[in-house]
Amino acid sequence: MKFLVVGDSHTEYFGITNQLRTINKSLRGVTCYNKVIHGATVTGVGKLTSTLNVGSDIPKWIGNAKPDFLVLNLGQVDIELGVPFRQYVQGDTRPVGELIDYFVASYLSYIETLEMPASRIIIKGINLPTLCYDRDKAIKYITRIVTERFTDSTEDALKRDDVVAKLKNTYASDIFRTQLAGKFNDTLRLACDELGYGYFDINSHLSGDDDGMISPRFVPTGFDHHIIDSLEVRDLHWRELLNVATDRLWG
Repeated sequence: MKFLVVGDSHTEYFGITNQLRTINKSLRGVTCYNKVIHGATVTGVGKLTSTLNVGSDIPKWIGNAKPDFLVLNLGQVDIELGVPFRQYVQGDTRPVGELIDYFVASYLSYIETLEMPASRIIIKGINLPTLCYDRDKAIKYITRIVTERFTDSTEDALKRDDVVAKLKNTYASDIFRTQLAGKFNDTLRLACDELGYGYFDINSHLSGDDDGMISPRFVPTGFDHHIIDSLEVRDLHWRELLNVATDRLWG
């Protein structure tokens, strides 16, 4: 089978190594064209003009690779980073549920423009958040991301102080943010079922305690919002993806 996998930086986990082929015999005969676009979002993929050009590049990649399956892995940036940017920098007061509906609608609106059968399109849900178990670290990380385009001007310095103050007072708990990822995935899964797209995520493997939060063994100690990159994690991605793809081939 031949796969074209496109998504944000979290798409790196689909990279196939010799070690991975050794531990996962199902990867024999599998070819993967892995397109990792850092910062790619579901809201940006369908724009006519986009800095990353993901939306216009995907049809070209499909034409060149001629994959059996197109796998899309977007949404993590929108939910983890886009939501707080909209809330704390842009002042967006829409309920989070409304934002999720907007993200999913934008995502699917773009996918419907692709000249590929729905049965050969597979969507991966987002991973559980790793900015957990340390609120100060999470706020510091989100502050850096949402204010990265601020300048050294007095005006931006004041804006940054305001953002930090609001984050400290009202930034969602790690439990709520875990639930938010689940809500996005549930909304996306239902839409995929209705439109005939395949869907999978790996969160049942990532969760630890009864509250559904991510297990510490997948959380990096560094200043990062990605899950640990390990053979186990890459194997989880491919086992779940191949289950969906195989069912669609036989179906």
